[in-house]
Formats: sequence, C-alpha cells, structure tokens
Amino acid sequence: MTLRVPDTLTVDCAEKYVVSIRLWPGGLSFAGHIPSEKGSFFHAETAFDPVVSYPQALKDTFFEHVFLSYPYRHVYIVYVSRLYMLAPKPVFAEGREETLMSFVFSVPGRKILHEPLPALEAELVYSLPEEVHAFCCRSLIRPQFTHAVAPMLLRWREQNLPCYRKQLYVSVHENTMDAACYDRGVLTFLNSFDAGNAADLLYYILYIWKQTGMDQVEDRLLLFAPASLYRELKETLKKYVNCIAAVESPRTVATATRVPLDIVSLFGCES
Repeated sequence: MTLRVPDTLTVDCAEKYVVSIRLWPGGLSFAGHIPSEKGSFFHAETAFDPVVSYPQALKDTFFEHVFLSYPYRHVYIVYVSRLYMLAPKPVFAEGREETLMSFVFSVPGRKILHEPLPALEAELVYSLPEEVHAFCCRSLIRPQFTHAVAPMLLRWREQNLPCYRKQLYVSVHENTMDAACYDRGVLTFLNSFDAGNAADLLYYILYIWKQTGMDQVEDRLLLFAPASLYRELKETLKKYVNCIAAVESPRTVATATRVPLDIVSLFGCES
C-alpha cells in the first residue's frame, strides 16, 4: 500500500517538518507537520505483508518511499508494543535496563531502551528488535525513539492535574487497549492489554475501575476509540459509570481522522 503525503513535502522543504514514523505490529504510520503553519498536519499508514519479516518489510517500505529518509527538522520513531515497564526513578539506575526488562520479559535479540519521564519521576523501559533499531539509526538523521505510551502518559497527567476527581484514560488501537488512572496528576495504574473485541474491552475497563477503587458517580472515564466502537462501549458502560467522555484532541490534529492517540498526543505537545 502506498503512503500518500502532501505534494509540498519535498526534500528541499523537509527541514521545516517535524515527523513521526510509527512502528506498529502490522505496519507503519507516517505523520508530520510544520509547527508554525496551521493546517499542515498529515497522516498516512500502510500495512505490511504478514509473510515478510518485519525488518525486511520496513526496509522495503523505506526503499519504496524515499521521503521517509528526508533530512527533517526532527524525527520521532514511535514504537508500539506491550513489552514495556515503568520504573520509578528511585529504583532505576543507568545500565540496569536489561536487568529490569529480563526480570519481566524474555527479550533475546532486542535492543533495550529507556526514556526519562521527569513529570512522573520514572523511566519507561522497553525493547524493540535490534535489526529495526539499527536500520532506523542508519537511515535517519538523529532519530528520537519513544514508546507509544509515553506521550499519552504525559498529556493525560497534564489534563488530570487540575481535576479533583480520579480519571481513567483508555486508548484503543490495533487490537490493544492502553489504560492509565490518575488522581490529581499522580499515576496510580498503568497497563496494556490484548483486546480484540468489545466484550474484552468492557471487561478490562470495568475490572480496572473496580480494582482502582474509582467512584461510579464522581470519577470520570475518558475513552479514545473508533467512532462506532466508542458508541458501542459507551452505551454499555453508562449503566455502570456516570461520567464518560471522549478524549479531547489537540487542535493541531483535530481535523485529521484515524490518527492514533499516541501521535495525537505527541504532536499536540510539539512546539
């Protein structure tokens, strides 16, 4: 599948753009904008052939779409995976990433990265295939790697800080559900789940709601999901949760459709 980008995206003007290359299990998404130009945001995605290995499919896509390697102002590599952990700053030490990851996950043949989240006083530790990491470093100019949950966690905390109620944030994408609970800016719960249908999503949401001791009347559920799925989930959940709302999108990408929430959050925070 061909990635469609604006005609104005040329090698000569690439240095104006901040872009992201989102690596999700089934393919690649490419998004970007010129921070100083309203309405310049774009988003495109392509699915990979499941018969081809992910590293090879990634290389083929870069070969087919030369604009992926243009000299941009800034490039984010957003990696989507359930293999991550949030390590509190007091227990994290440089060089212990592999020990922490191996304690929770088996990670042979993978590059382990860590991402500081000062606002949460924690480090996000995750891994991606070594071949994928090496290829991105060779093909792009100073790429910044980030895990998909990182921009969402920071944006959700910012939104929750002025609130006097607990809030459960849920993002649904690619048969996965990311969930985080905040209480006045303090992260009290974080996890990601495989959830391929509405029944699974409903179970996890209500289970988290109960386990975190959220109030059925006062506390809020903020949900990000495709429109039809959002309506289906809300219709059932409103029997159990009084305050349900859609996650607000920053104006930067408000008019774009089918943009994953991690990209919405990333570009909403980009200056």
